[in-house]
Amino acid sequence: MSIYLDNGATSYPKPKSVEDTIIRSMTQVIGNVGRTSSTEVHTVEREVYNTRAIIARFFGFDPIDHVVFTKNITESINLFLNGYLAFGDRVIYTGIEHNAVARPIEHLKQSRGIEPILLGCNPFGQLDLSELEAHLRKGVKLVVASHASNVSGDIQQIAEIGKLCKTYDSIFMVDAAQSAGVIPINMKALQIDVLCLTGHKSLLGPQGIGAILIEPKVSKDVKPLIFGGTGSLSESLAQPELMPDKFESGTQNISGILGLGAAITWLNQTDLEEHLNYERRLIEKLQAFLDSQASCVRIGNPDAYKRLPVLSFYTKAKDISWIAYELGKNYGIHTRVGLHCAPLAHQTYGTYPYGTIRISPSKFTTEEEIDLTIEALSTILR
Repeated sequence: MSIYLDNGATSYPKPKSVEDTIIRSMTQVIGNVGRTSSTEVHTVEREVYNTRAIIARFFGFDPIDHVVFTKNITESINLFLNGYLAFGDRVIYTGIEHNAVARPIEHLKQSRGIEPILLGCNPFGQLDLSELEAHLRKGVKLVVASHASNVSGDIQQIAEIGKLCKTYDSIFMVDAAQSAGVIPINMKALQIDVLCLTGHKSLLGPQGIGAILIEPKVSKDVKPLIFGGTGSLSESLAQPELMPDKFESGTQNISGILGLGAAITWLNQTDLEEHLNYERRLIEKLQAFLDSQASCVRIGNPDAYKRLPVLSFYTKAKDISWIAYELGKNYGIHTRVGLHCAPLAHQTYGTYPYGTIRISPSKFTTEEEIDLTIEALSTILR
């Protein structure tokens, strides 16, 4: 028996409609976007456009042509940071950021001379808003924040940050890798200028597809990351400025795009809040067990209903890598151990350099699977 509790890395399983759509895209969908004039290709183009529209509506975003497809959220983040920031630009990022944010910022500091400002977070993964405002008053081009920590599930105050950025005329970019598909995100209401997504986590899409949603007022000032064929304005050697072609050179991942569209359509037919509360109840049960173990230490907000459904812990008694190994080898339980590609977050939580074991269920995880996990941990932790 296999129990999959690593949905913070990649969700599994996927809805049947996603599987069916991907198979159809490989067996019945003909051609590529913008490359031929056949009727079949026009059908593909309509389906790709419809997927952009589905994504735009899901995230409260109006300009459909500013939904840009990428291969994952890391590419989305790099596309924007590399294309937008220049020498001397001041950019704020937080103490819970993933390396997908931290490494490009460090690279641009070394190679381009941007001026990063790393703001620490409290033990619940949240910024000090007064400290943020003090920096914004001095002039900041960009604020980058993860909506939720991939290490702890702690949720950042995105609405408050968006309001401050609007007040001080700073662009606001959100990394929604962990939150998209779990909690509602409305870009207009939250005053988000740039939203970066990946399809393979809680959006329940396939691997290899991501997106970036860029407000028009911002996209005109962003340089492409990749240049090449777009199927448009081919007579010109200059990269097209029209959207989304400006950022979508090369053949698109049609199977991934249509699979993501099917996944979000499935989510639209369900109750996100109901799913979230169900997963939190599972985490709450597991959390109650770990709290009864004197050697175990959890990180993040102690209230499971104030985090995403993630539980991250370590033990003072035994090596966490060994615990994760035992869970996988002897019980078939998949978890994630280590630094989770987020050393800044682990420094914030005081778990650097060893990290934690992260358990992240999904909408499809059963209570029986959580009970079996508790039984396994009870044996291992003796």
